[in-house]
Amino acid sequence: MKNKFVISLYRLFKLIYRNKIFFAGFIIFVFYILMGTVGLLIIPYPSPSLANPFNAFQPPSLNHFPLYIFGTDYEGEPLLPEIVWGTPFILEVTSIASVITIGVGLILGLLAGFMGRFVDLALNAFFEIILTLPGFPITLILATIIHTSNPLILAGILSMFSWAGLAKAIRSFTYSLKKQEYITMAKILGLSKIRILKEIIYPMSSYILVHLFQDMMFYVFGLVALYAFGFLPLSNNNWGVILNFAISIGGAIYSPLGFWNLIIPMIIIIIYEIGLMMMSIGLGKLVDPRLREY
Repeated sequence: MKNKFVISLYRLFKLIYRNKIFFAGFIIFVFYILMGTVGLLIIPYPSPSLANPFNAFQPPSLNHFPLYIFGTDYEGEPLLPEIVWGTPFILEVTSIASVITIGVGLILGLLAGFMGRFVDLALNAFFEIILTLPGFPITLILATIIHTSNPLILAGILSMFSWAGLAKAIRSFTYSLKKQEYITMAKILGLSKIRILKEIIYPMSSYILVHLFQDMMFYVFGLVALYAFGFLPLSNNNWGVILNFAISIGGAIYSPLGFWNLIIPMIIIIIYEIGLMMMSIGLGKLVDPRLREY
């Protein structure tokens, strides 16, 4: 059993390694995971003892390497610890929001497509209502009213409306797959509904996983923007709050003072987004054997 697991793991790694685009994105993704876990053991927690007002908004430097490689913030604290200790929160909220979106969209989409008739009519009408709601303004209003940094609540707010598009796509996939011969044969043979649902879900797996990474990209931008523009409470060790202070205190938009406090978190975010995008692009070939020939 142990050998089979090791062999399966080895084969999976070979598939990932051969898919250069996915592999490059995977390396970036793993780097951020390590930054948010192992990095906390290496980089000291941001502390007022590290602050020095005379060193406020200093550019990147090799002094006391690696502490000042990202420069300092408005209090003269090194920016590196704030970036590293802010990583787990971003990963946690965006991952939970993506799982909620995929989970709700998949369950309701399958339910509508598989059950059909009145269930489909009611759920499809519900999907349409959700899609017509102005999600972005409502998200801003909810974030302002609730004003919390609780990861679960924030993930719920971010994913509140974005599952409906996926649910409609899953519904259409399910309708299409239900008419396939192998599904018809499965019904004739009397296979359980759970087994038939598994046969329906498998061809959609690449689409669902691509959606997962795309959702994470969307939620990273959304979450950081909510903090950067002051819709959520200011808190320590947060990429969005660093941007907020770079603009509000450092005047980064019209002054060079807060320039590095604006650029460094943006570069960190963009590299992470590129990693997710590359994984999303390469995922099709990784999951679907037919695409590996092209």
